[in-house]
Amino acid sequence: MDSPIHPPVRLQPISTLPLSARRTQKELDRFLDNFQARSTASHDAGNAAVTVQLQKLREALQEERSMTDATSLI
Repeated sequence: MDSPIHPPVRLQPISTLPLSARRTQKELDRFLDNFQARSTASHDAGNAAVTVQLQKLREALQEERSMTDATSLI
């Protein structure tokens, strides 16, 4: 018999602070480096999908920041 399926944990923010794309990029880079180090150390292949999604987010933020910087020069 299959084990019961549990939905993912739902996180609810209790407060928000606006962050610039640059600050978000730095925080994401630091988190991703730390996450990859932990995943590599534990040999956890299940986190590969999470790592790929975080890398895509990092690339999207870099692209957004580049576009913002380019338009501010005009």
